[in-house]
Formats: sequence, C-alpha cells, structure tokens
Amino acid sequence: MSVHKRGTSWQVKYRADGRQRSRTFDRKGDALTFDREVRRRLQLGPALVRELDRSTLTLDGFVRGGFRTHAATLAQPTRAKYAWALERHLTELLDEPLTALDVPRLAAYQQRMLDRGATPSTVREVLTRLSGILQIAVEHGHIPANAARAMRKVQTEPTEEVKPLSPVELERLISHLTGRDRAIALLAGHLGLRPLEARAAPWSALEGSTFTVGRSRTKATARRTRTIAVPDITAHELKSWRMAAGRPSDDEPIVGEMTPNAMKLWGRRALRTAAREVIGREDVTLYTLRHSHASALHYAGFTVPEAARRLGHGAGLHIDTYAHVIDSLSGERHASLDALIAVSRELEFPSRSQVREKRP
Repeated sequence: MSVHKRGTSWQVKYRADGRQRSRTFDRKGDALTFDREVRRRLQLGPALVRELDRSTLTLDGFVRGGFRTHAATLAQPTRAKYAWALERHLTELLDEPLTALDVPRLAAYQQRMLDRGATPSTVREVLTRLSGILQIAVEHGHIPANAARAMRKVQTEPTEEVKPLSPVELERLISHLTGRDRAIALLAGHLGLRPLEARAAPWSALEGSTFTVGRSRTKATARRTRTIAVPDITAHELKSWRMAAGRPSDDEPIVGEMTPNAMKLWGRRALRTAAREVIGREDVTLYTLRHSHASALHYAGFTVPEAARRLGHGAGLHIDTYAHVIDSLSGERHASLDALIAVSRELEFPSRSQVREKRP
C-alpha cells in the first residue's frame, strides 16, 4: 500500500478482498487521506469497521442506497407514498444517523408534526412509511431494532361508518345521471366495483349477462379474476351507453380514459352534486355506491360467502366491513337483484296504471 505520482495525478495502491487495487486522485492530499483511511480500516478489522459505519449511516444515505434497491420491488403507488413522506415530512430526519432514530427521538418528531398542524392520520401515515424504511435497515444489519414500530403512535379519530343508500335512493340517483356518469354509477352501484375496477374495466369484460374483473385490473391485495352476474337492467343500460358513446372497441374502457385523479374529482363533483340534489345526501362517494350494492346483495338473498366473492374479498373481511350493512337490513327480501332493482324503480317511478289506481 503506497502513494505514487502518475503524471499529474496521484495513485494509491492497496489490497482489498484478497485482490490488488488502486485509486487515482487529482490532489496529493486526497490520496494521502484515502491511504490513511485504508490503513486505519485494516488495523480496526472488518467487525469494528462495520460497527463504525453503521453508527454514521444517515437516513438519507440509507434511502439512497440499500432502501433504493428494495424500493425497486414495490408497486408504483407504494413508491409514490414513500416519496411523499420523504419529500414532504421526513426532511428534518434525513441527516440523522439511523442509530439516532430511537423511540424518544421519533416521539418528539411526532409531537412536532402535530404542533405544526398535521392531522393524526397524516402523522400515522408518515411514521408508517418511516417504519417501512427502518425495517429494511434492520434486515440489512444497520440497526438492531425498528424504533418506529416500537413507539406509541398518535390515535386517529374513529371514522364514521359508510351509510349505504337504500335500493330506492340508489335507483333515484342512477336515473338522475346520464351518459358516462350513469355508466360509472351502474358499475359501482349495480356491480359493486371498486373505483379502480370501474375506471379500468374494458368493454370486453361485459359478455352478455356476465362481467369479468381481471386480476390485473383490481387492487394488489385482491389479485384474482372474478366473474359477476349482471342484472338484465344493468346490461341493457350499459349496452345503450356503448351505442351512445359511438360503439368503442372491446379494448377501450367502459367509462373512457380516466386517470385516478379524474375519477376522484368526478366523485367529489358530479356524484356528490347529484346526490345532494336528488336525495339530499352530502356524504355520497363511489364507495357509498359499493356499500349500497353490498346492502342490495343481502336484500336479494345473497349469503355472506356469495356476497364476498362477488365483491372480491374474503368472508371475514366482508363481515368486518359490512356488518353495519347486514345488521341494519329491514324490509322485504327479493328473489334476485333484477327483482330488487325493478321494484325499487317502480316505487320511485310508478307506472301510469298504478297512478290511476291511487287516484280517488
């Protein structure tokens, strides 16, 4: 191991991993500093060097190194959540050594976030992302434990249960909508599709009286293909929308090209405005329509396993999520979804003969 002058540069020769290596520097001082560092590491030994490196590795250094390799295996929406947490909230911790991120340090950081006006749900989401990073650091041997997992996180306010629409309210809302708006409401309210599924479903998914949700067009935790029986009324109205839309090809989305943000915006504007005008509700979202469909399934005689399969999740999750829907069911049960939809529309828009019968 030595420093040699090579023309206008300085070269350091040393051995590492049993091989002869070299490194060139423009300045002699840099070459001498590197030479001293190599000698120091040889004297300390590999175990102590790893311990010293571990104590100086910062959160930013690990994110740019080991965690970056792990992030390449994550889905794009998950990577976006980590990027949001790092760029918007975790900046003050980036220069901290990983070993300094203990429970008291993170608890103080949590309190500062709350003092700055962050909501409890935002704080928990940020700390969840930090916990994910620290867990990979544990697996890589940089820290002995994940402090973010061990600390007590701020409690969030319990969210209100989604209040489903009654079958009559649902049909009143759908009948008020037209064009693509109505198609989205049909997919969510009559088929129970998630927003992602309704946005991505192509016309090829609709085959006669069945609708297929492909495993690539649903959320990651529900990656399995499911086939849904389509009520006759729904199939007829979707086919009418296809004709009105100019007969798009099988590969085109039923609701046209919509980004995730466009779908969210539609729910906040078009759907909520229509619900306010037609049924006087301010809390209606796309998931309200999915909950309404879950309610309709049990009005139509579906068992819990049957309803869970149709909605694309397990029976246990169905009970946990829709227990309030099942418990609140009241009124007449119907033989099928078609029968329930027909009766609900008849109650909302009675035929002329019924109107004449009611007249004195």
